Amino acid sequence: MTRVQPHITPPGSLRREDAARYCGCSPAHFDKLVREGIMPEARNLGGVKVWLREELEQAMYALPVFGRAPGDAGGGNSCDAAFGL
Repeated sequence: MTRVQPHITPPGSLRREDAARYCGCSPAHFDKLVREGIMPEARNLGGVKVWLREELEQAMYALPVFGRAPGDAGGGNSCDAAFGL
């Protein structure tokens, strides 16, 4: 007999440790990013601090690309410079 797995929807909000893990950093570093305004502030869910997954994703998409200066749209690659393109 086949067992049907229930459809599990990922949570729309995450507590601090899970939000930090979702962003790929430690809770302490996540706290620093929130204080600096890089990551969004927590929401109040009946006295529990939670972060909305969608807001975390928006904040991560707004981060600069590693190795690229902020505001640099890029578009090329390292081979372009080598061949004068």
